[in-house]
Amino acid sequence: MKILKYSFIKYLIVGIINTLFGFGIIFILMYYGLLPEIANFIGYLCGIILSFILNKYFTFKSNNHIRKEFFRFLISMGIAYAINLIILIISYRYFLINEYVSQIIAGVFYTLSGYILSKLYAFRNKS
Repeated sequence: MKILKYSFIKYLIVGIINTLFGFGIIFILMYYGLLPEIANFIGYLCGIILSFILNKYFTFKSNNHIRKEFFRFLISMGIAYAINLIILIISYRYFLINEYVSQIIAGVFYTLSGYILSKLYAFRNKS
């Protein structure tokens, strides 16, 4: 349990770095008139490489094969992103929550699902 807690804290640190980077891109693009969905996609796409490297070597300290792991990471983050996008659309299109607040709400769901998928699938140990 201690290892799980420790890896989640490290995941959160990486998440903070990645969130500042990703949301910075998203909010700048939205400020210049890009649709929230497109800005969201570009912001998360820009952060995926940074996230992979930090999570592989810092959070999970994985020494598994990088190509296979990157592929599993992309699948995991694709699922997390789909969850994020669904929450974003529901929040601001159906519940009429401010689009910036909706981005943050969707980001919480992305973070939780991303950690679970990374821990159990993308960076799982070969033991």
